[in-house]
Amino acid sequence: MSKRKILFVLGSLGAGGAERQVLRILKHLDRARFAPLLYVVNREGELLDQVPADVPVFAYWDNRRYPRLNFPGRILLSQARDLGRVIDREKIDLVYDRASQMTLTASLAMKGKAIPRMSVAVGEPSRDFELLHARFSFAKRYLLRHAYRSANQVVGVSEGVRLGLIQFFKLPPSQVVTCPNLFDIEQIDVASNEPFNKYDAERFEIVSVGRLSPEKGHIHLLQAMDRLVNSEDISQVRLWLVGNGSSDQRLRDFVDEHALKDHVRFAGYQANPLPFVKHAQLFCLPSLYEGMPNALIEAMVCGVPVVSTDCPSGPREILGDDDSLGRLVPGTDADALAASIREIIADYPTFLAKTTAARQHVSDNYSLTRGLKRLESLFDELLVGDR
Repeated sequence: MSKRKILFVLGSLGAGGAERQVLRILKHLDRARFAPLLYVVNREGELLDQVPADVPVFAYWDNRRYPRLNFPGRILLSQARDLGRVIDREKIDLVYDRASQMTLTASLAMKGKAIPRMSVAVGEPSRDFELLHARFSFAKRYLLRHAYRSANQVVGVSEGVRLGLIQFFKLPPSQVVTCPNLFDIEQIDVASNEPFNKYDAERFEIVSVGRLSPEKGHIHLLQAMDRLVNSEDISQVRLWLVGNGSSDQRLRDFVDEHALKDHVRFAGYQANPLPFVKHAQLFCLPSLYEGMPNALIEAMVCGVPVVSTDCPSGPREILGDDDSLGRLVPGTDADALAASIREIIADYPTFLAKTTAARQHVSDNYSLTRGLKRLESLFDELLVGDR
């Protein structure tokens, strides 16, 4: 039987969770049955050099210039036509688009084509839409609803995302399934054990890994640090923010205004952030909303105690509600976050003891083998139906 060609559609190869997940799939997809290809809008990003050598990459902006005269929808339609040409020329058997911007492009590109499409949503749909599609929101919501409905299968990376898709876009429940992100535990172990010497043994080192943007809630984590350091005089605590983004200057200004320079470090983008996690005493996820937070699961694999905001979808599904795997706190509540950090510092052995069960939970539910089996089964179902 010939290999079935699957075209993965992304915006770029920046250092985001969606991009890392697609790269993981591209690397480990069963080559005996599938031939993966990749289409991106921009051939750029920190992860570009990690695309497997046997995966052809097509990019919209290769050999193109931004038009002198632009109007709403012009570039989107041009991208859709280009993607459609790639699908036809390469004789693609199945299209996999990830994140809502690419779902819209892929749905337009697929009009009139009798091949299946899988659309994957990675964030809580209503909040994702609010963040990414503020301009022409009424029209975009209408278009996105039809884009998702035109897919043969819509996938949410968590149960919360699946329910959000059904509710926000009014999708038929039978069309939407849950397929969690997948994690290569062996690779995480290798990467996290690379040499690292940035931490101070006299400090209680806390790390947060992720894009520095408003929805990630770092300002509330800094407010918690202000309470711990300046109100409660817990001087040994230090926070490392690993990542970059639009909130960088606002967060730096907060640190300056509250005299936290000795207690907060900005590590910037790190090609491998896992040693920062592995050697920390605590991992914090302060997000206002999530789909399925990769960094939280990677911290659990690294054997580090975790505290996360109980934001819509994601963290509660991973950690449960009994405090046995990690601590959940209300979103945007800096006082609650500070109180949890203070409690963990005071009773650290108790929280460290939870990490064995947390790692096993990831192994049992989100391993690479389990995730690939689930995903490849969904591919098979769509491709069988296409014959």
